[in-house]
Amino acid sequence: MFENVIGEWPTHEKFILTSCDELYCNKYFPRFYKTFKEKWNLPVHVHVIDPSDETLERLRRLGISHTYCETSDEILKWPYSYETYCQAQRFILLGHHMRSEQHVIVADVDAYALKKPSESQHLYLIKDMAFTTYNNRLMATFCHFHPSRRKESLDAAKQMANNILHSDMIGVDQKVIKQFFKELPYVELQNGEWIRHYDVKTDEDLKQHNQCLIYHEKGTRGKNKKVEITWTDIE
Repeated sequence: MFENVIGEWPTHEKFILTSCDELYCNKYFPRFYKTFKEKWNLPVHVHVIDPSDETLERLRRLGISHTYCETSDEILKWPYSYETYCQAQRFILLGHHMRSEQHVIVADVDAYALKKPSESQHLYLIKDMAFTTYNNRLMATFCHFHPSRRKESLDAAKQMANNILHSDMIGVDQKVIKQFFKELPYVELQNGEWIRHYDVKTDEDLKQHNQCLIYHEKGTRGKNKKVEITWTDIE
């Protein structure tokens, strides 16, 4: 079920990873790719679930590092499994393919980079596992996986894959991350410096979001906003 990944896992020592389906790839990934490449100056890898031939050809033409897979009937028959499957794919992929020297920064595809991190911020991010927290949860929205935690990352990936087939709840990735990493050492990325885990309802909310290194809106309000950066901006 999770073994049918096509494409090459990156060989970079440090890179940024995201995953998405065909719809989100075309809606959000161009912005994700352009802003992180320009602001963070790190390679970006995208894993696409059920991509069209057109999308694959575009990624190849642009030289964008990518892998992809097709969803099995086993996943599609369960309520909510497809959404959960898409959310968890990046962590399942990472757990099975991360190499001994690799630092992998993971982010939601509808997030995007606003600012370049300082050298001290960059070193702080990669010195250990790194998460933001919200309501006593380790957030999957933006985090760093350290090579010293490859075993735990693989164990978490296996647990996510198992849970997807035996759960009708979304957010399996976040629940498993808390289960495996909450009690282990990690650096906490300050909410408001790195990213904010709130909806944007007022001008003050927007002001605070725009002060972060990474912009992300929770809830449907953010999902319904027009995305200004498209494929034409990077082609």
